[in-house]
Amino acid sequence: MDVHDNEVVNLSVDKAGKVQVDSRQMSEDSMKPSVLAESELWQKIIDAGLVDDDCQPTISRPEAALMADMISARLGIANKWKMFEKLWHRNNMRGDFNKALEQKKSLAFQEKLKNILG
Repeated sequence: MDVHDNEVVNLSVDKAGKVQVDSRQMSEDSMKPSVLAESELWQKIIDAGLVDDDCQPTISRPEAALMADMISARLGIANKWKMFEKLWHRNNMRGDFNKALEQKKSLAFQEKLKNILG
């Protein structure tokens, strides 16, 4: 069960192995969740220039939503939209994701992400 007050999301692992992120467990550097700070995949995203030094996306909103979805799937993050909306100071990332799925250029970006993340 995931209970939160729109500010705090508790970190736990459910039976499916999904990680629930607690926004209080942010790393010291740039206030990113520790699940990202400790991830080799996130470092690959940084190295590729898809996020800046403040962990903010350097790509379009739909592309950022695709990236959040792919990283979340690979790291087992359950509350992906909540976590990335907080990190990136955004709302309605699910809408951005749906928009991305309607764009032809998204296939090329998804392929680029797969190559970056290995």
